[in-house]
Amino acid sequence: MGFKYAYPEIQNWEVFRPTLRMFLGKNIDWTYKEDGSNIAIWLEEEKIHIASRHQEKASQDLVDLVLRTEEYQKIVELLKENPTFVVYVEACRKGRSVTGARLYERDQLFLFDICDSRSGEFLPYTNAYQHAYHHGIQTVKLYAQTRHKTIKDLRKFCCHLLDIEKAEGLEGMVGKAHYGIKDDYLQLKVKVDIPRPVIRKIAKGNPIYPEIPEAEILGAVDKAWQDLGNERFKDVKTAMPLIAEYVKEECKKHLYSSPAKKLFAYYQDYLRGLVDA
Repeated sequence: MGFKYAYPEIQNWEVFRPTLRMFLGKNIDWTYKEDGSNIAIWLEEEKIHIASRHQEKASQDLVDLVLRTEEYQKIVELLKENPTFVVYVEACRKGRSVTGARLYERDQLFLFDICDSRSGEFLPYTNAYQHAYHHGIQTVKLYAQTRHKTIKDLRKFCCHLLDIEKAEGLEGMVGKAHYGIKDDYLQLKVKVDIPRPVIRKIAKGNPIYPEIPEAEILGAVDKAWQDLGNERFKDVKTAMPLIAEYVKEECKKHLYSSPAKKLFAYYQDYLRGLVDA
């Protein structure tokens, strides 16, 4: 990260790791991505600090850009009222942006996130917007709020975003599912330099995860045997709850759905293997 208030890196949707399934079933705020420099501003020991993405003290050119915007003093007032906040803005220079995606009429700051340094948690978009609104600070535009139950559905919506980005001359959009503290902040970006399929559909209902692979179930059964040993493992009332617990852990860890086949059948197969061994 570089320093304590460095903004988390955002992965592209096409190469998101460990898996896009992490976004299923969650409410996602999709905001426009402004084409400027990522800046963090905070108040510490009665002094305003201005950092770039990778440097705790931004270059003088970036600092000068921030200072000459209309938004800077308003952000200072926001920080004085909320001294534990770290305000993240996109600093955009007057004229054509670096990538050529946007044209700005003046030097401007767009607030896109606020983190409470006391808790380490980012504020949901609505809360950040309210703070910015009451101080007359421009925020990044909210395009949509969605919830998806399948990867296919999520991918289709990302492709729809690409159409909007191209039509409006945007660099990209960012999807945020507020997930807690900084290190676990769940975000992804959709940018116009990504290949596209088609269409859009917003679905309701529970997310549909792939069924847990048989190998993972067998590994969970074996883990129970390792804990219990032969004799205790043969006691079905002792073994089965432990097997179920380990399978549940694997499903939660890797975002799998429960197996279609009953776990007792795997237990019986394992027992037969012990007898035959």
